[in-house]
Amino acid sequence: MKVYNTLTRKKEEFVTREKDKVYMYVCGLTPDNYPHIGHARPLVVYDTMKRYLKYKGYQVKYVQNYTDIDDKIIKRSIEWGLSPKEIAETFIKMYEKYIHQLNIDIEDNLYIKVTDQIKDIIEFIKVLQDKNFAYQTDTGVYFEVKKFKDYGKLSNRKIEDMLSGVRIEVDETKKEPIDFALWKKSKEGEPFWESPWGKGRPGWHIECSVISIKYLGFGFDIHGGGNDLIFPHHENEIAQGEAWKGDRPVVRYWLHNGLVNLNKEKMSKSLGNFLTIEDILKTYEPEVLRLFLLSSDYHSPVDYSDEKMEDIRKQYYKIREFYSMLQTLSKKEEYVSDNSKKLIDSIFNEFLDNMDDDFNTQGAIGVLFKLINKFNTGEIKENYSYLLEKVNDMLNILGIKITFRELENIKEELIKIINDYSFYNSNDENLSELELVKKIIDYRKKLREDKNFKLSDEIRDRLNRLGYEIRDGRKETIFFKRE
Repeated sequence: MKVYNTLTRKKEEFVTREKDKVYMYVCGLTPDNYPHIGHARPLVVYDTMKRYLKYKGYQVKYVQNYTDIDDKIIKRSIEWGLSPKEIAETFIKMYEKYIHQLNIDIEDNLYIKVTDQIKDIIEFIKVLQDKNFAYQTDTGVYFEVKKFKDYGKLSNRKIEDMLSGVRIEVDETKKEPIDFALWKKSKEGEPFWESPWGKGRPGWHIECSVISIKYLGFGFDIHGGGNDLIFPHHENEIAQGEAWKGDRPVVRYWLHNGLVNLNKEKMSKSLGNFLTIEDILKTYEPEVLRLFLLSSDYHSPVDYSDEKMEDIRKQYYKIREFYSMLQTLSKKEEYVSDNSKKLIDSIFNEFLDNMDDDFNTQGAIGVLFKLINKFNTGEIKENYSYLLEKVNDMLNILGIKITFRELENIKEELIKIINDYSFYNSNDENLSELELVKKIIDYRKKLREDKNFKLSDEIRDRLNRLGYEIRDGRKETIFFKRE
C-alpha cells in the first residue's frame, strides 16, 4: 500500500510506527458558523481512509480537534450577542449531527476541545521557551521561526517567499513578522485563562501539536487536513513539535485533501458563495453527498453543482437498485460457479488495488460500477451470496449505506409527480396510494411507447425514491413497494 506524502512530495510505502496499529490526526472544526460542504469533505475522506485501514486489519486510533476558542468565535460572539461558549457548543452539536448523517465511523475516535487542554498547552509552551524557541512580548508568546532550521520543508518555500506571499498580522513587538503566536494576551472583555505570561488564550497552531502528540504520541502515522492548511498551519505544527521534542519526524505521513469549489468558483463566505451541509441535505440524501465527495481524487479540488449532484444521485440509485436485486437473488440461490467466483474475485481485487494506491476512491467507485455492469449483462449469474458479501465489503469501505428514505406523506409526493408532468385531475385527491402509482405507471408507459425515455427514466427515479421498484419488460412494466 502506498500513500502520497506532502512532506516528500512522492508516493511512499505505508509503514506504521507500530505493527498493525495506525495513529491518525485530522484538523477539525472551528465552530464559529454553520458547517459547510468544505467541512464535509475531510470528514468523509479521512473516515474512508480509516475504514480501509481497518479492513486491512489495522487498529486505528483517530483524533480530531475542535477549536472552540478563536478570534473568529470571539468576533461572532460580539456580532450575535452570545458567549463564545454558546456559539461553539451550538455548532459542535450541529457538526456531530452531520457526523452521524454522513455515516462516519466513530469507533476509537476522539474529538477534543481546545478549551479542555489549556494546562497541557501552557506546559508545552514553557518547554519551547526553555529551549529558546519562544519569546515573550507585551502581546503574547511567539515562536521564533529562524531558530528552527527546517522551517519551510513541508510547503517547500523559503522564509522570504512566505513573507511576500502570506498576509501576516502586523505586530511591532515580534522579532520577525513571520514569528507566530503560541499564546495571545487577552484584551478587555475577551475570554482568558491564567498563565505564566498573564491572562490569555492559545494561538491557533499550538493546539494541534499539543493534542496530537498527547493522544497519539510523537512520530504518529498520519496527519490529515485541507490543502489550505499546508502553510502556515501544518508548517508551524512541524516546527513546534520537532522543536519541543528535539527529534524528528513529528508525523510520518502528511496527507492533504483538495478544497470544494461551488459552481466552478472558490467557495467564500465573504463573497456569499457558500453552501452549508444543512442546505445540501434538504435536497440530497447524505449517501449522495458522501458518494459525491468520494468520486474525485481526494488531492484535487472538487466542483459542487446541482447538475453534478443529480448525476451522483442517479449513480447512488443504480447502486441501490442493484443491491436490492442482489439481496433478493441471494436468498434464492442454490447454484455455485467457479468461473463466476473467479470473475467476482478479480474485480474485487481491482477495487482493493485502487484503495492500496493512495486511497483512490474515484477508481474504486469505477470498479464497483464495473461489477454492477457485469451483473446487469449476465456475465455474473451465479454466486449471488458471495457477490453480496464482496459488495458489502466495498460499500462498508466507502461508507455508503443503502437506505430508502421514508417520506412523511407519500401520497402527497405522488400527486406532485402527477402535477409536475401535467396529467393531474381533481379526482386524484381521492385515489389511494396504489391507484396513484398505477396512474403514473400508465402515463410512463405511454412515454416509453413514444420513445421519450428521458422523462420515463425521471419518473422511474422519482418513484424509486419513494420506495417503489420498477421493472420494465418488453410488453409490460411491473412494480412493487419495497418492505
